[in-house]
Amino acid sequence: MKLTADVTPGGDVMTTKIVFVAMAIAAGVAAAIQAAANAGLSKSAGLGPALVLNTVIVLIPAIALWAAMGANTTFFPAGASWTLYLGGLFGFVIIASLAFVFPKIGAAYAIALMVGGQSVAALMVDHFGLMGMPRDPLTIQRVIGVALVAAGAVVARV
Repeated sequence: MKLTADVTPGGDVMTTKIVFVAMAIAAGVAAAIQAAANAGLSKSAGLGPALVLNTVIVLIPAIALWAAMGANTTFFPAGASWTLYLGGLFGFVIIASLAFVFPKIGAAYAIALMVGGQSVAALMVDHFGLMGMPRDPLTIQRVIGVALVAAGAVVARV
């Protein structure tokens, strides 16, 4: 069976949305656990070795997924903006920053700040349709939602 990125589980829209919500929650859990594991490994082995090991471990299932999805070799399609290749750089920023700050400011506060930063950036990505994403204009409700996330980060630190 060839896997494709546009396969939607279940037949109805509600089931699909529930699966996507569950996947997003799982990603959040994974981010917190990954950062804690990297911080712990960094403490004993050093930040550089921890990040290299993390990257190698990510690479193995990434190659397996790529192969399962048909091993398309078009890594640099014509016309793709250079900004679409920033994901790896930002991934490095995420794992390095969290491995460094988790033991310094605590896991909950670090993740709360990260989610706040992600929320603000996501609003900009949506509003301007950055990196090929569909445009979803700012609304007062969405801004209030991000403000509540920021308030949650403050409360998590108090």
